[in-house]
Amino acid sequence: MSKFSKIIIALAFLVGIIFAIFQNKITGSYGLYQLVTNFTTVIANGNDQYDFQISAGIKEKDNTDTIHAIISYKKNADFLADIQYNKDKYIVRSNPDSTKVFIGNSGLIISGKGNVENERFDIAKLLGDILNDYPNTSFILNLSWAERAGIALWAFTNCQFDQQHKGGKTYSAITFPEDIILEKTQLWIANERKDYSFLTANDEKEILVDVSFDTNPSALQIPETPKKIIHVKGDELNTAIYRGARRAGGILLENREPPKPDGVEQRWGKGVLTYVDNNRVLVAKGTHREIGEAHGTLLKNEIQKMVDATLYTICWIYTLESESWFIDDLRGAYKRESPYIPEKYQEEMAGMAQTSEISLEEIRLTNVFPALFHCSGFALFNSATVDGVLYHGRILDYITELGLQYYPLVQILHPDGSNAFANIGYAGFIGSVSGMNDQQLGFGEMGGRGEGDWDGMPMAFLMREGMERANTLDEALAIFRDTPRTCEYYYVISDGKIPDARGLATSPDMFEVIEPNQFHKLLDQPVENAVLMSAGDRYQKLAERVKIQHGKIDQEKAIRLMDRPVAMKSDLHNVLFAPQSLEFWVANAGSGTPACNEPYAHYYMKELLKLVD
Repeated sequence: MSKFSKIIIALAFLVGIIFAIFQNKITGSYGLYQLVTNFTTVIANGNDQYDFQISAGIKEKDNTDTIHAIISYKKNADFLADIQYNKDKYIVRSNPDSTKVFIGNSGLIISGKGNVENERFDIAKLLGDILNDYPNTSFILNLSWAERAGIALWAFTNCQFDQQHKGGKTYSAITFPEDIILEKTQLWIANERKDYSFLTANDEKEILVDVSFDTNPSALQIPETPKKIIHVKGDELNTAIYRGARRAGGILLENREPPKPDGVEQRWGKGVLTYVDNNRVLVAKGTHREIGEAHGTLLKNEIQKMVDATLYTICWIYTLESESWFIDDLRGAYKRESPYIPEKYQEEMAGMAQTSEISLEEIRLTNVFPALFHCSGFALFNSATVDGVLYHGRILDYITELGLQYYPLVQILHPDGSNAFANIGYAGFIGSVSGMNDQQLGFGEMGGRGEGDWDGMPMAFLMREGMERANTLDEALAIFRDTPRTCEYYYVISDGKIPDARGLATSPDMFEVIEPNQFHKLLDQPVENAVLMSAGDRYQKLAERVKIQHGKIDQEKAIRLMDRPVAMKSDLHNVLFAPQSLEFWVANAGSGTPACNEPYAHYYMKELLKLVD
């Protein structure tokens, strides 16, 4: 035997010994490499066909959420999903001709026919799209082979590996180090690479996920005699399923680690996207069309997320509760309101649609959505505050589950022929629910009842109209009085030039003006030099706080008036205006925290306007 042959045999023997000693580590880390490779390839490109079932449980304190789903998919052919989420059951069946969604706990079927794009139901691609939308996970789709190998090498070096048996199958079990992951985390990979289990747990939460491929889903049938059938266009139904789920998945990721703006200032036309304390600010001037074009260009991605959340994610909640198709209901509201929307705002929405590449109808319907907001507000001045300064507080209470708090936008706008103003809202919304103009007027609203009374100017556009046109408190009151109105709304309008303020109680047929220190049956705690607008216990607490601190209220105390319980748990944003100096402070809700518990950013309207002078 040659010397070279002896060396080869010795090396092979050495490799065999190393493999025997580190077999679990080698097979486990290689299995992890294969899993990461297969996973990233499939979610980036989708897959043509698969059958799988997934079971997941999330235990948190005294609450447990569970989901069990059986999914079958074949591109351009059939899709079947049987999903059990806690006690709610859903069956989705789609083919190139139609899609049906059966909601078992309500007996409701939503049926769509014609022009159905079945590839939208590729769950793997949907997951990839969700990860790609979120900055902290988008890199997963583009891992190089070296990076995937690096993950396997890190696992080989840092993780524990052993063999486990479950359900008659042998798994390579990988236990990740708790000092790095900060919680107990295990990944089980079946030797045949078709079954996977993932467990992560700490003192507060436990997540267990089991995934099995090559299953044989049963031929589930949607009942032929449901409680009610809602018929919609097939393509629109599929869009609502896909984009609603995509945004819902994104919100779940954002709730775990809220996204942060990149902070890079950008300019387009007569607009600039800048930042104050890492909060987005759009400053723009010009025609309404030009302002809309700047908005659409500089905030394209943020607008898309807002459209998907307010049209398609909430669509399923609303449709289930009302047993009517949410998007059609919005269309009906817009059709009745559109004759009362000034053409300049139609131009602004058209400009936004053009440059954001989002359909004009979606932009229009999204801008009807703020009519659902509910809120509180106050104005204090003269003897109520230190040095008589006017402070106008504004609390926006609305569901934080839609993730609007992750894409807030302060707009400092100066349209041709109009007042300049600050509009505190969200990407994609051109109407106002909180604002102040350069004539020292502050505006805030509070929603009431009367949904369906749509024959008038939408509330958010009426607020914007007041900011653009009114130079005095009396002019603002005249605009709100003389313009056809919708539903039931309450407003606080303040004027720093006097200083003074008024509350308004309005509906299409009602217009009541509430002066400072005036008793009203709904506002039975009048305060001198103050207008307080809220409801129930929140109003009582607000009045109590103002009375206790009357005459001693400065900027910081005015902000603290808006703390819980005056603000609700769903407190989306809080604003304090100081119209006399054209300053304002804004706080936005965080991940699981109301806006009143978050820091306030300080804005100088005059200084920001100089960016486009």
